[in-house]
Amino acid sequence: MKNTHLSAQIEAAFPDSVGVLSDVFIEAHPDLSRLVAPVSLQTVVPAYMAWCARNGHRPAELVHDYTVSALAEFGRSKKPELTHLNFKFNCSPEQRQVVERFLRWSLDPALLLDTKQVERSLKRWSAG
Repeated sequence: MKNTHLSAQIEAAFPDSVGVLSDVFIEAHPDLSRLVAPVSLQTVVPAYMAWCARNGHRPAELVHDYTVSALAEFGRSKKPELTHLNFKFNCSPEQRQVVERFLRWSLDPALLLDTKQVERSLKRWSAG
């Protein structure tokens, strides 16, 4: 299920992520946690989230699974000094709300995602 409204909310909350990565790049590199060059999580993660929202009608694409998995890792992290996991710590309250909306949307069974993982991730992101 495509969600252009959610994609627009992600891009509004994370304006630096707009246009940073092309759809072609994201599709060729579905796992954002495996990007080799130093990347800014504040731009890359929302770009992947926006791709997922725009491409919800393509649930078989692994980008969805890997993005939810990365958000679970970021939500689980307790150490802001770990720069490869500190996305949640660098999000404003508004940005965290957008991540929560994205995760709630990810619970849609049509997306074929592991709902238990999404629910755990949502709980961690909601806890603040």
